Amino acid sequence: MPEGRVVQAYILPGLPHLVLGGKNKPWAELQSAMETVGKSIRAAKPDVVLIFSTQWISVLGHLFQGLPNPKGVHVDENWHHLGEIPFDFQVDVDLAQKAVEAAGQRGLQARAVNFEGFPVDTGTLVVNHFLGKDGIRLSGVSCNIYAGRDDELALGAATAEAVRKSGRRAVLVACTGLSGHFFTKEIAADSDRVSKDEDDQWNRKLLDLISQGKNKEAVELAGDFAAATGADMGFKAFYWLMGALGTPAVRGKVLAYGPIWGTGAAVVQYDLG
Repeated sequence: MPEGRVVQAYILPGLPHLVLGGKNKPWAELQSAMETVGKSIRAAKPDVVLIFSTQWISVLGHLFQGLPNPKGVHVDENWHHLGEIPFDFQVDVDLAQKAVEAAGQRGLQARAVNFEGFPVDTGTLVVNHFLGKDGIRLSGVSCNIYAGRDDELALGAATAEAVRKSGRRAVLVACTGLSGHFFTKEIAADSDRVSKDEDDQWNRKLLDLISQGKNKEAVELAGDFAAATGADMGFKAFYWLMGALGTPAVRGKVLAYGPIWGTGAAVVQYDLG
């Protein structure tokens, strides 16, 4: 069996507004970029899309989706008024088990979840929505609230090892927002913007480093970025992605940047050649 490899990698937002919020101008660029990403992934014909979602929160270590065929109807716990997201997708259980083993060998607590009815998070389903109905298998990874930068870098390395051993052609997705200060009062969707000018400046500073291929500098900056902007789960998904890719000096192309209810969001594509 040939060794597996990562063929594409992305940073993608996962709030439900992009699927259920309608075509409001502040979100249009993000929605269009997500559609572009979906087409690009389908064209690459990967064996699996592996998603680290900051909206799948775990406490006792990291979890990997291990149920072969999750299906049902999801309602977001915060944005329930937006409506339902039906889902029915296949999971690469073998890859999940290999990732659990590789994480354990690095001293990380990790388990696969194989439980009918276990909730699937909004971020994973938003990404899945833009993949279309071509039957691409998924593998999901949770975000441990207690994990630090080194833990997530190690988890990313474990994920990459699992991909190699599985022989899969994989797409990796860090499903995360940027700055995390939501508007705490009702706003008109077409007036959405990043809630603080300082957050907007931080978001752009970080994205500028990523777009120049200065990922090591972005990793070093991410802690200060997260502290200053209340970044989505401390921007841990980015550490995971860099751990999996080996923090390469590869440019991340920013396909879109904009607000989602006051927070920052970006669609970033890494060209892995």
